Amino acid sequence: MVIEYSCQDIIQKRMDGLTNTEKKIAVYILKNYDRVLEYNISELAENVGVSDASIVRFCKNIGYKGYQDFRINAAKYILPKEKHFNPILEKNDSVETIYNKIFNSDISVLEKTLFELDIEILNKTADVIINADKIILFGSGASLLVAKDALHKLIKIGIMVYVYEDVDLQLMSSSLLSKNDVAIGVSHSGSNRNVIKCIKNAKYNGAFSIAIVGRDKSPLSKISDISIHTAYEKNIFQSESVSTRIAQLALIDAIVAVIAFKNYEFSYNSIQKTRMATSDNKL
Repeated sequence: MVIEYSCQDIIQKRMDGLTNTEKKIAVYILKNYDRVLEYNISELAENVGVSDASIVRFCKNIGYKGYQDFRINAAKYILPKEKHFNPILEKNDSVETIYNKIFNSDISVLEKTLFELDIEILNKTADVIINADKIILFGSGASLLVAKDALHKLIKIGIMVYVYEDVDLQLMSSSLLSKNDVAIGVSHSGSNRNVIKCIKNAKYNGAFSIAIVGRDKSPLSKISDISIHTAYEKNIFQSESVSTRIAQLALIDAIVAVIAFKNYEFSYNSIQKTRMATSDNKL
């Protein structure tokens, strides 16, 4: 019979082989185990008093691929199976209860996001987009859907935006951005390796960078010129947060509306042109 050890057991077994910094991380995790699983990598690093890279090295040293791999395995031992889909739901919830909980969660996240928005940052975001020579949005998975939604809405008002699904194309295009261009990284967790790499590429060449994330403290937020975060429901796997995606879609709608009214005649004419261009596709 194969014996599976919990993450806590593994940490304790590997303790003697850890560096002083890694022992500091280990002690903090063992003392705050349940709470730690709600942190993204930057939040954990800040609470422990170490760098994001130290967290990654620690996780690899105890046998995991990285912090996300550690969290996935840790969650197996503390979360009931039904909580892995959505922590607000219970196994015996009725269909009506599930609908009510999901809708109320979405409404709550939208209200919290609106309350926490920094209007000055949003205004600057609109100005930067209006004045950019080229705009590319980067994302993967559900965040790519948010990027595509932004593409669709911005093109309607005459703002030429690019979104590439292929990871290599994202990386290549990010490396060609320059001083008057804008790179927008969308990531619910703010920890997506590819998006972070794309923003780093863009910044290296002088492009302005904007992060749209589900948490204000994240690796992506740290490297971006502007960081806009939405509220979120508590979910160990932030990248799977449905409510966060809805809040980000609403955020995109608001930014597009601000851009349209800042340059109204141009936006109005663009809307008429794009409507006419697609009119034959509708009955």
